[in-house]
Amino acid sequence: MKAVDLAKWFIYKNPNLSRGYIDENTKLNKLVYFSNLMYYSLKNENLIEDNFERWDHGPVVREIYKSYRYGDLSSFQTTEAPISTSEDEDLKKLLNVIEFVYGEKKSEELSEETHEHNIWIDSEKNDDLDINKINESIKNRMRTLYELYSNLDFESIGKEKIAGNLYYFNKKEFEVTDDDIIELSDVPHQEYPIFLEKMDGELVFS
Repeated sequence: MKAVDLAKWFIYKNPNLSRGYIDENTKLNKLVYFSNLMYYSLKNENLIEDNFERWDHGPVVREIYKSYRYGDLSSFQTTEAPISTSEDEDLKKLLNVIEFVYGEKKSEELSEETHEHNIWIDSEKNDDLDINKINESIKNRMRTLYELYSNLDFESIGKEKIAGNLYYFNKKEFEVTDDDIIELSDVPHQEYPIFLEKMDGELVFS
């Protein structure tokens, strides 16, 4: 598929990406990069047709950057998925995993992770990145993330940001109440998202 079409899918999932800022442009490119990387790690082929280039803030698809900076991608809005995953359950799972794992991270966090990848380290500025040379350890990490999260029921997952922390919960089982928010407001900052459950009316973290 075209990289721009994949970028539109992430904007569809997270409309905040259409705010038109450089950070959102950077983040969008990284979400597309991690999607392609996970797909390659699982299937040994690329998900998108476009090449990634080595830029200072990590891998970038030039067409996404240009369309977001100078075209209409930064103002793209839709209520329907730009790409259909109805007939490809594996792709649907993969994209949801990438959004789940990376979608709430800041652009600089995503860039920093890509700066640890050998294909970025070993390339010169503006060179095309050769994903065929990606380290096996990085592919193994992508496979592990997919195995960990691909069977989640993403339609049932709710999320809340409270006092700087990100919480996930099963919205079919309970709603976060005002009393819960007061309690969670006192939780110290956590580096990673927190999964919430309720047992006998009490919040449980995992």
